[in-house]
Amino acid sequence: MCVCGVVSVMRSTLRSGRRPASVPLVTTSVRAVVTSGRGGPMTSGTGGGRGVRPTLDGMSEQAQGGEHVGLERTAGVAGGLTYAMVGLLPVLIDLSMAWQWWALWAVGIPVFLVDVLLDLTQRWARLLLVPMVAIGSAMYAVEPLYGFGGVPLVITAASAGLVLPLSGGLAVVGLQSAVMFGIGWRVEQEGGLIAAVFYLGLQVFAVMTGQIARRESAARQRIAEVHESLRTAHTELARAHAELEAAQILLAENSRTEERLRISRDLHDLVGHQLSALALNLEVASHVADGAAVEPVQRSRVIAKDLLADVRHVVSRLREEPPDLRSAVDAVAAQLPRPTVHVDIPDEFEIPSPAVRDAVVRSVQEALINSVRHSRADNVRVTVRRSGGGSGPGLVAEIVDDGVGAARLTPGNGLTGMRERVEALGGLVAVDGTGGFRVTIEVPDITAADMAPDATSEVLR
Repeated sequence: MCVCGVVSVMRSTLRSGRRPASVPLVTTSVRAVVTSGRGGPMTSGTGGGRGVRPTLDGMSEQAQGGEHVGLERTAGVAGGLTYAMVGLLPVLIDLSMAWQWWALWAVGIPVFLVDVLLDLTQRWARLLLVPMVAIGSAMYAVEPLYGFGGVPLVITAASAGLVLPLSGGLAVVGLQSAVMFGIGWRVEQEGGLIAAVFYLGLQVFAVMTGQIARRESAARQRIAEVHESLRTAHTELARAHAELEAAQILLAENSRTEERLRISRDLHDLVGHQLSALALNLEVASHVADGAAVEPVQRSRVIAKDLLADVRHVVSRLREEPPDLRSAVDAVAAQLPRPTVHVDIPDEFEIPSPAVRDAVVRSVQEALINSVRHSRADNVRVTVRRSGGGSGPGLVAEIVDDGVGAARLTPGNGLTGMRERVEALGGLVAVDGTGGFRVTIEVPDITAADMAPDATSEVLR
């Protein structure tokens, strides 16, 4: 209906012998230009990109993601139809236009399509304003009294409002309006100045609309950055909490081990020595006693020896009774909030050597802490088996997670301590960060005695 009204008005004015200076119905087309030239949502970019494309629909960033492509295409189609209508109307109303005007219009179409449909960087979008201003101004200069001649300038103003600050957008409007007023001043008919004033208002409106969208886009970008910072902080807090719990597990286990060793030392150094001295004195007394005192002395000597044997047994158990491998690993895994630990260790799997058992447990603990700290894994699988297909004297332990891994690994204190502990037993440690972390521990002989026993390994003899 709008097009038909424009056509009828222009035909009536042509019959009266003059060209139309302006057409009020241009407002309808300009509204489409302002909302279609760059009114679609803008995707965020890096490295000099345009930034987040403005959207005024109030949708969340996640909800907008599925709408971007459709809105972008709709905006491009609407803007393209508006620009094409500028060249189509002269054909519909049999209006004779200069060939230069047609050439500029044809050149402007690909420039407009490149500006609207391609995801240009901020720099290229601003540079593209130069040919858009030049083409629109030249078209208006060739045919100043054509009623729709200022529409390309409004499109350019809308684009400038989106990619330039307010001062830059108004500068573009000022430049284009200067051209329009200059041309309107030189033409004999008063319609030229009226059209210049009319399009000046539309250009300012287009620039301000673009600025509103630009500022809302910046606000959305800041909100998105704050949300991302909060998500990162929450992730780091959860990771730190998991590390703290894992460290508490290690400290608790170390405390229990140290307490057992302290008690065994006290029994050995205090009670054991006293009982040994008592047994020796009773042995001497049994040889010098006579009469009725012999039997009580002999009985006391036997009791002292039995008590000394019991103390030896208690000291031995305190020294050599850490939990079995499966129980120790399960205890560590149960305390971790994440990742989920899957333990594959046979219940009957035994490691005779306390040194090997302790090295394996500590290495598994360190590998789990490493997954919590660095890998962001959801699942970790701990597998321990005999070497040589299950019949060898050695042991192979694998700790594998499904986290992000790392292309380049820099061993820290934990991995370094793990290597030193296992290598002291003649074993090897291999760490792979491809497709998640994988730690492989190989010990050649799990029946070997402790490599460096300390004084606390002594028991009463």
